[in-house]
Amino acid sequence: MWDKMWGENMDGSLIDTGGMGKKRGPHLESRLTAAFVRSAPPGRHTDGGGLYLQVDATGARRWLLRLTVRGRRRDYGLGSARIISLADARAKALELRRVVAGGGNPRSYARAVKGKDITFSEMARRVHERKFKDRKNNGKHIAQWIRTLETYAFPTIGSVSVDDIHQDEIEHILDPIWTSKPETARRVLQRISTVFDHACGAGFRTRGNPAQGLARLMRDQRDKPKNFVALDYANMPHLWRILSRSSSVGAYALRFTILTALRSGTVRLATWDQFDESLEEWTIPGENMKGREKFVVPLSMPAKELLKALRETRSPANHLVFPSPSNPSKIISENTMRKLLQSHYPTATVHGMRAAFRTWAAEVANARDDVAETALAHVVGSKTVRAYNRTEHLDERHMLMEQWGLWVTGDHMPFNDMKTINGEIMKRWVGGENL
Repeated sequence: MWDKMWGENMDGSLIDTGGMGKKRGPHLESRLTAAFVRSAPPGRHTDGGGLYLQVDATGARRWLLRLTVRGRRRDYGLGSARIISLADARAKALELRRVVAGGGNPRSYARAVKGKDITFSEMARRVHERKFKDRKNNGKHIAQWIRTLETYAFPTIGSVSVDDIHQDEIEHILDPIWTSKPETARRVLQRISTVFDHACGAGFRTRGNPAQGLARLMRDQRDKPKNFVALDYANMPHLWRILSRSSSVGAYALRFTILTALRSGTVRLATWDQFDESLEEWTIPGENMKGREKFVVPLSMPAKELLKALRETRSPANHLVFPSPSNPSKIISENTMRKLLQSHYPTATVHGMRAAFRTWAAEVANARDDVAETALAHVVGSKTVRAYNRTEHLDERHMLMEQWGLWVTGDHMPFNDMKTINGEIMKRWVGGENL
């Protein structure tokens, strides 16, 4: 009966609706005073209209607003009463009551209001922290992600609210570099779009992602995306002979990277506890993999021999397989392998070793695509296919990596004769050389 007699105008004033029962809207006769707010005892004290002062036993006091949203009663915190005055609390309560009366959600509205105070640069740094939290590998990419925004986006929109940025402002950022630095422009656009995706998801922006679809509105880029420069697989034995003359940790790491066909970041993070005692397999934890899933690598005989040589000289106190020469407690620099490789093959990249392996697997080893792709730790098939087919092809990959190991090391065999290579593998396995 309480709501049959009184209603409330949009400005918060009361109207008589007639009828019987308890009145609806703010209880003017029980409203609080500023003096009472400062001295109120522990408990919940009403100001009417669903606004309460909550005083804890510790003396902490805060404002609560009780509203019925879509048929459900909910409490919303309006902040500390030591910071927000009684008048401000009433104004906030009235504002949120109007939002509910209009069919809105107070929490969504509060996030949108908060978004007005969040600048693009602040949102970008939040996204950067969240996106790369706990990521240890590929530190160069992590640093470049925010640096490109600092260089190209922040000077124009860095201090602007994420809710006030329009598509033409993003276009203004991209236009000077769209054709002169096409790859950089694409990365800037992608990272700007990611920031706005997070802003929209958090409710800080109410008008959608302004970067969405912008690439289709820009003029054509005539460049072709460049892949990592890969060394021809026919040159691998020559490179191996050069690297084998060096006992540096960088040479060992590069040789192991070639043999396993994995990303350099994963190799640099390798620790001895990831290998079984016989060095048959390397179990990489998910946090060290790009796909964030655990991955098992079957080790070829050359890879095992390399690890055995390192294990014989390792310090028991050091858990890293490839520690930094200047500081054994840290991993080697990401530039160590690159500089060593480019001192012999100036245009080659470490990541290109994976492409060399993949090309060799198709052209020489005639490996099945799913086996070769799994060896590279690539995702094979759709989510549905992967849900039903969880095989890791360990046996097939073991044979493939043995073939690759013999190819890379040369081992005095004709490189185009896979039958000879497979025969040598079987001879060594039967002879127990893999034990």
